[in-house]
Amino acid sequence: MVDNTDNFEELSFEEMLNQYAPKQVQRGEIVDAEIISKERDYSYLDIKGATEGIVRTEEITEFEVGDMIRVAVTEDSDDEGHIRVSRKTVIQEEAVVKLEAALENKEVVSGTIVRKVNGGYIVEVMAHSAFMPNSLSQIRKDSTENVIGLEVDVIIKDIKTERNRKKILVSRRDVVAMIEAEAFSKLTENQIVEVEVKSVLKFGLSVRVENVLGFIHISEISWGKVDDLNTLYKVGDKVSAQIITLDADKKSLKLSIKQLSQDPWATAADKYSVDTTVEGEVTKIVKFGAFVKLEDGIEGLVHISDFSWNNKKINLSEFIKSGDKVQVRILDLNSEDKKLKLGIKQLSVDPWAIIDEKFKEGDSATGTIVDTKPYGVFVEVEEGIDAFIHTSDFAWAKLENKLSVGDKVEFKILAIDKENKKIKGGIKQLTKSPWEILSEEVGVGSVVTKKISSIADFGIFIDMGYGLDGMIHISQVSKDFVKDLKEKFEIGQEVTAEVIEISAADQKVKLSIKKIELDADKNEDAELLKKYGMTE
Repeated sequence: MVDNTDNFEELSFEEMLNQYAPKQVQRGEIVDAEIISKERDYSYLDIKGATEGIVRTEEITEFEVGDMIRVAVTEDSDDEGHIRVSRKTVIQEEAVVKLEAALENKEVVSGTIVRKVNGGYIVEVMAHSAFMPNSLSQIRKDSTENVIGLEVDVIIKDIKTERNRKKILVSRRDVVAMIEAEAFSKLTENQIVEVEVKSVLKFGLSVRVENVLGFIHISEISWGKVDDLNTLYKVGDKVSAQIITLDADKKSLKLSIKQLSQDPWATAADKYSVDTTVEGEVTKIVKFGAFVKLEDGIEGLVHISDFSWNNKKINLSEFIKSGDKVQVRILDLNSEDKKLKLGIKQLSVDPWAIIDEKFKEGDSATGTIVDTKPYGVFVEVEEGIDAFIHTSDFAWAKLENKLSVGDKVEFKILAIDKENKKIKGGIKQLTKSPWEILSEEVGVGSVVTKKISSIADFGIFIDMGYGLDGMIHISQVSKDFVKDLKEKFEIGQEVTAEVIEISAADQKVKLSIKKIELDADKNEDAELLKKYGMTE
């Protein structure tokens, strides 16, 4: 009989070794472990039924010594017999299931922006690094805000596996769209809401109504005219407004502040009547007139032609300035079209309507020069009545002193055009013209001795005084033929001639030396005939 005692004992010992020897774990395997110590960089785990594991302390900061955790084997045992494990890998594995469920159900998950990369941001979501493109980030490209570390809600757009790694695409914009859609569903047209001013633009206010962005155009701020919104609002202001347009598909929300009050034009006809005088405030001066506000929302225009009864172009800045309180006359009121025509000159009687009672052609008048032009001056005779004096009517000769604005002048009224509201005046007409004076001193047949002032090919001119010249045609300079006047005469030479024509109306004097010579010959013949009864 064979003795098997030794084999039995040997087998029992191997079984005992197998029973108590550490269990072998494979890379990638998920195991339970107890934390036995935590150091600054690494912590040590007791992998039950196996061996000791080592994990980075930063992966288990939320756990304490003695806690049981699940970890994944990442590397075989090191020289000291420790197996490398990772808590993060387990979290990522567990998170993948949650992320895929969130993708399928379009659930909102939280993440943290960890860094900026080309084209977008890296967001840590459930221990996974996800990519959020700029276009889906709701972060302006020109924003200077530091968003690193910012917690954001996102939607999982896509999950792909490449080289055993998960590539996750997330969107913050979709979350905002969901929130806006929900908020839109709670809003209705004509609803009055409180809004927060997000930005003040030149043409309106960008506002937020809870989670919805809206816009208030500058024309919906007030029933009156608003020039600069920055003087009324600033970012962060809270104001009440009424929803006037709501379109969830286009994400369009338009609001109005002025609709919260009654349109003042609705009662304008009851408050204001044509041909009545009211007080208003000048709000703006333009080339063609000035705008005057009667009350908030009701503003009218005083056209430049309705400031003064005269037709001369005026400088509005000399009349009024913005902020002035002025009396105006209501000329026309159209509540339906919201148009109001005002006038200032209509506060007084049109002086041209009674011009015939005050002035007549030929009268002398006195006024103040209010404007000068290269071709003449405008003289204010009285309020609303100006006369124009052309430069040719300043003086009979050259004007000694230049006329300037503010000068008092006397003039004669030469013509009145009542229909076109024009008066033509003249200063020189207050005195006799040099031609009238000359005509009184000399006449046809008068013989004068004067100096030659100039010589032309067709005749010579002599100084008649008073700044006037008389002309002796070449045919009248001598009874004899004269070919070249400059050979016979010279400037400054005195000549005696007879006036053969003078006209103050035509402003000309014609003289003749030839006639004097021929008359002298006739007189000589007459004397000889009388004395001797004969002639040569």
